[in-house]
Amino acid sequence: MTPLRSNQALVADEILLDGRLALFHRTERWLAVADLHFGYELSQRAAGALIPLWGMATISERLTELVNEYEPRRVIILGDLVHDKTAAGEAVQLLRGFAERCAVAVVAGNHDRQLRGHVEMVDSLETDRFHFHHGHCAADTPGRIQIIGHHHPAAVITDGAGLRLKCPAFVQQSSCWIMPAFSPWAAGTRWASDESSRIWLCTAERVFALEPCSRRPVGDARASHSEAATA
Repeated sequence: MTPLRSNQALVADEILLDGRLALFHRTERWLAVADLHFGYELSQRAAGALIPLWGMATISERLTELVNEYEPRRVIILGDLVHDKTAAGEAVQLLRGFAERCAVAVVAGNHDRQLRGHVEMVDSLETDRFHFHHGHCAADTPGRIQIIGHHHPAAVITDGAGLRLKCPAFVQQSSCWIMPAFSPWAAGTRWASDESSRIWLCTAERVFALEPCSRRPVGDARASHSEAATA
């Protein structure tokens, strides 16, 4: 078996967390990402905000890297594919490119309402072990772990000398796993510390597991949960 890299963590049997904000099942070969908010910059520019046109390229390039590397049978997008209808055409082109490589399942999110008619979506999907949905509506899934997005979890690590670094986080609870937002525009949501959760900080180069009691990363840096709101 190939050794794990520093930006990978085995978070459950056969399931890898990649620091590039994705989950991959090594035997079922699905790759899951959440909250792309594709076209956020187009939406903001249409509203008069002069922000750079780099988010869509970043999302496309990072997702292409993941698909090239893992060669999944199916990509699962856990809702909020787009920020709004402004980038509907660009989102369709993005999906077409990946659909030439593998199956693509788009789970509808609260930002995707205006995308219906442009993209085929489902409200949820299931495997033997998991129930995938966006997370903006409650779901009763006895016997399955929910994998959701929507909340954009994040945490902050500090060095005790004033340096603070906020990172997207993957949260594991006993019956629900919460994905980090794939969008580079997502600032991250404060995640309350509790003993029933395991929290992983994600960076492109490394994944950190936070200790349950102190909420410090395994290693040397200190950590606390982010208090920032999402973008």
